[in-house]
Amino acid sequence: MMGGSLALAAQDRAQVDSVVGYDADPAALDAALERGVITEKALSAAEAAAYADMVVISTPVRSIPALVEECASAQPAPRLITDMGSTKSAIMGSLSPLAKSLFIGGHPICGAADTGVRYARADLFENATYFLCTTGAAFPKLYEMLQEFILQLGAKPTHIDPVAHDRIMAVVSHLPHVLANVLIDYTGSFKVRGKRALHCTGTSFKDLTRVAGANPAMWGDIFLENRAALSQTVKAIAAELTEFSQLLDQADEPAILDSIASAAAYRGELLELEDITPATLYKVTVRVPDQPGVVSKVMNALGQAEINIEDLTLHHFSRSVGGDLVLFIEGRSVAETAASLVQGLGYAVSVAFTGETRD
Repeated sequence: MMGGSLALAAQDRAQVDSVVGYDADPAALDAALERGVITEKALSAAEAAAYADMVVISTPVRSIPALVEECASAQPAPRLITDMGSTKSAIMGSLSPLAKSLFIGGHPICGAADTGVRYARADLFENATYFLCTTGAAFPKLYEMLQEFILQLGAKPTHIDPVAHDRIMAVVSHLPHVLANVLIDYTGSFKVRGKRALHCTGTSFKDLTRVAGANPAMWGDIFLENRAALSQTVKAIAAELTEFSQLLDQADEPAILDSIASAAAYRGELLELEDITPATLYKVTVRVPDQPGVVSKVMNALGQAEINIEDLTLHHFSRSVGGDLVLFIEGRSVAETAASLVQGLGYAVSVAFTGETRD
């Protein structure tokens, strides 16, 4: 999905007219060619890399170094090799001098839970931070070339040290997957008097565990490749959880409230970074039936009224009940107009002021 999206964006936004692709899975390669994600198939990574202005490797992180070496040895050699891996230190530290002279590490901070080239889309990188890590051996002109390409994709190239990258990713990207996996695994086996906790979950639990179990091969690679930074982060979070459990044991209400207030403040800061003002954000909740086209019907009505949706989630309950389509909208009057439009479609709707958080 990531590599396919970059290939589509390269053609759509960076005026690239030739994308030669290779994948270990022939079916994925055929699908990429059929969709126009690539313009030509190759039988190996080296064949795809020969003559290339730029090689982009989008594979599980532990396979990247060998592929970089293979592409660097292609004849004629490519001008530039980059990757899209979620870890950087181990990859860059393992490369040969030749590979280092052609390689600049890359990692776009975007994506989706869906995997596979069929989910690729050209707008994936719009306004996304795109981290770049230099080896110190590559020519500065190569960095300028990659930076300009990323700008054309619509992303924001940002230089970062490989070690700093891996420590930050351990906190903001890898840890959430660990927590989601642990939480759903614990809940799945937890029962009281014959009642399984997994069968009593609500929307907040589903939100927290959305990424649980995602692409085991890819995430297993990421966890092991960044194990030092991730282990340090997990231990730090475990200490925070232990401290919070002690507050509960002591019934320390002021400290517990301070903890919640601190979280709300950081959450507000995060929303402001996304150009969303928490103090004017409203939640419009629409109860929708489990029927094809319902969400599109609601979104089309709001789109025609030029109502901007800051964010949305869909909480499915069951086939008989349907679910809640939750829309976050800036401003009370706009939210109330949206609610009125949705009511006119025949759906039950409520409007609530979110204050400092959407959760």
